[in-house]
Amino acid sequence: MSSSPTITFRELVDVHEIDELSAVFDKIWATSPGPAHFGTAMLIALHHGGHYVVGVFAEDSLIGGCVGFFVEPFGEVLHSHIAGVLPEFAGQGIGRTLKFHQRDWCLKRGVHTIRWTFDPLVARNAYFNIQRLGAEPSEYTPNFYGSMTDGINSGDATDRMLVSWNLNGSAPGPRSSANLTDIVKVLHPTATGEPRMIQIPPDAADIAVGIPRDIEQLRRIDRASAFVWRHALREYLAPLVASPQWHSTGFDPSGFYTFTTTRATPGE
Repeated sequence: MSSSPTITFRELVDVHEIDELSAVFDKIWATSPGPAHFGTAMLIALHHGGHYVVGVFAEDSLIGGCVGFFVEPFGEVLHSHIAGVLPEFAGQGIGRTLKFHQRDWCLKRGVHTIRWTFDPLVARNAYFNIQRLGAEPSEYTPNFYGSMTDGINSGDATDRMLVSWNLNGSAPGPRSSANLTDIVKVLHPTATGEPRMIQIPPDAADIAVGIPRDIEQLRRIDRASAFVWRHALREYLAPLVASPQWHSTGFDPSGFYTFTTTRATPGE
């Protein structure tokens, strides 16, 4: 029985490896022939400027990577723009190890916050980013990138959740899951998969906002339904994340964003 290949991470400095990383990104995102998803020239410029350009290797084969760049306030924050591995290496814990490689890289340079965006309809990414890493939702932007033509985003609005990962203190661990029994589910799938929406009760202290278990499969079989879900989720998450009266408490593995109120109760 063959053993799993050794996975390593390192900064890319050679133009041929950087060019290969651009090609790997195109495979991951199923980019159509034509302009690259992330061109070699831009990757070389980012590396030369001291930003984060890292490859993921299985033995000697480049199988993925991550690119990040410094943003305002400069010297304090890294924006992690793109990260991925080839499909055959997904689900092996590489993403988490890569994120902690990025964390160590930042801390060595005095950077204490990493920010990145993700599609808030993708449950596994929401669970990984918010629940396992402990990143905090800080902004919801409808159609963040505009229209995209790759194999993952084509035909859908590119709504994105921006999260912020505080690197101060000890390495973060997974959050505790909320008890959904006593939480008002203001958005959740019906038995047939459509979104059921209710108004947030004015006296609710804790709420849950649900999403489909597998939006990627839903997009393949019923793109119209996926479109309805996009707009239903937007209606809740955009104001909740922006509101000073609500605070994210995690993402339940059953497919729910959870929030608690920070508003004062009567008598306080």
